[in-house]
Amino acid sequence: MQSSQIPPAMISEERTRPIRFIKILLFSASIIPTLVAGALAFADGYSNLAWLILAGIGLFIGQAGGDYLYYYFTHFHTDTRDAHTKIFAGWKPLFAGSWLKNEHTLQAGIVCLMIALVIGVYFYLQLGAAVLILALAGGLIAIFFTPLMMRGFKEPVVFLTFGPLSMLGVDYVLTQQFRLEPLIASLPIGFLVTLVAYLKGAHFRIKEDSDSSIILNLKPNTAVVLLALAYLTLIAGASSKYLEPAVLLGLLTLPFAVILVKKLKTYKKISDYLWATVYALLVFIITGLLMAAGFLNSVYW
Repeated sequence: MQSSQIPPAMISEERTRPIRFIKILLFSASIIPTLVAGALAFADGYSNLAWLILAGIGLFIGQAGGDYLYYYFTHFHTDTRDAHTKIFAGWKPLFAGSWLKNEHTLQAGIVCLMIALVIGVYFYLQLGAAVLILALAGGLIAIFFTPLMMRGFKEPVVFLTFGPLSMLGVDYVLTQQFRLEPLIASLPIGFLVTLVAYLKGAHFRIKEDSDSSIILNLKPNTAVVLLALAYLTLIAGASSKYLEPAVLLGLLTLPFAVILVKKLKTYKKISDYLWATVYALLVFIITGLLMAAGFLNSVYW
């Protein structure tokens, strides 16, 4: 389905408010895996708060660098087909358009990735080559994310980056091992963040007989499948010997997931769709926090 430009009349506070929420909440994609992996490692007897924070900063800055490059290449350089920049009219990376000129996002992205690389080199000097390989993999994904997305690989790349790669990387920093536990724990996290990426990449067109109604190429059943995979892998992990049963606290977000699906099936305006995306982000964030609390539960109770 082809996308169309959003009419200026539709760019209003009704739309900019959820976009602002989404812009801020999107950084949970790097923060939540860090917290969950840190809680898991701590529950297993590995504790190094300084390194956990430094690894989290590396993921956060790497994500910011990817955002800057993504914005630059879809606005000022090779490819402007990205539906994200149309349905999210007004979306910009942090500080772009205020402290940072929009066309300077290329330099900002490079600086962010260089800082993330320095953090990776530090861990390499402390822990050896394995952690540097993980850091370089994340950097390459940030650099090549736009062409990968244009070729239909957005959701798989998001799943791998903010699921297994992030959590295995943080866990390795804390434990100096490649373990199965963080890989299993990363699956529900990966599926939920992939749902956010799927919603965020929607194409749309305006109904000819209405200025406010829209048609999206989103399939609510795809959202249902991703949510089901998230909760089923969470249950499977808790049922195994690898994860604490208390991670089932994450199931408390299931009612909100049901509300999210209902919203996706009944949206009529762009603002409805945007708030559904906010709901997806909140389900991801709260589920991750509850999983982290479940891991910590085994330590303190």
